[in-house]
Amino acid sequence: MPRRRLRLSWSYGPRINYDKYLSPGEEVAFEVRKHGAALLWPVAQAVVAWLMVFVIHNWLDLPSDSNPIDTFTFVVAMAFSFRAIWRWFEWQIERVLVTNKRIVEVSGIITRRVASMPLAKVTDLTYQRGLIARALNYGELVLESAGQNQALESIAFIPRPDDFYRDFTERLNESPAHKGPDDADTGEIPRVRL
Repeated sequence: MPRRRLRLSWSYGPRINYDKYLSPGEEVAFEVRKHGAALLWPVAQAVVAWLMVFVIHNWLDLPSDSNPIDTFTFVVAMAFSFRAIWRWFEWQIERVLVTNKRIVEVSGIITRRVASMPLAKVTDLTYQRGLIARALNYGELVLESAGQNQALESIAFIPRPDDFYRDFTERLNESPAHKGPDDADTGEIPRVRL
């Protein structure tokens, strides 16, 4: 039975041109948007902040007119709400690209961050999933290279991590730096005449 190939694309959100981040001859093999679970923590914080506004207001039986406690809790709840909205806009931009030469993570709205690691430098690859990550089908990819820190060491909230891991390792094994001596072309087999 043929296995499913990871070919994730998006049909919503801003369309971003990533060609400016690619070197000549570099082609995108596949790209993914981070899993929506990346938004759970900021949204949960905003919801809890608003619940606290209502609980404090009702528990202290505050008057309707302006008072410092009511104003402070409202400002805090608005700050958490704006943070969640900002995180949603960031999530719209964030992508993980796998090219024929490297893996790239693009993020940031005002300050764009492009972190990458050449496939040739990847010496070890792991992905991990906790209980919630398994339930929601996302994971974290951990990249290791020999003896030095890289700009890209881990990528959190990878959607469908089993498929991503299989496709990425396949791409990794196809790169020239990871082919073993048995994979190298030695040319024509010499003929021995007796």
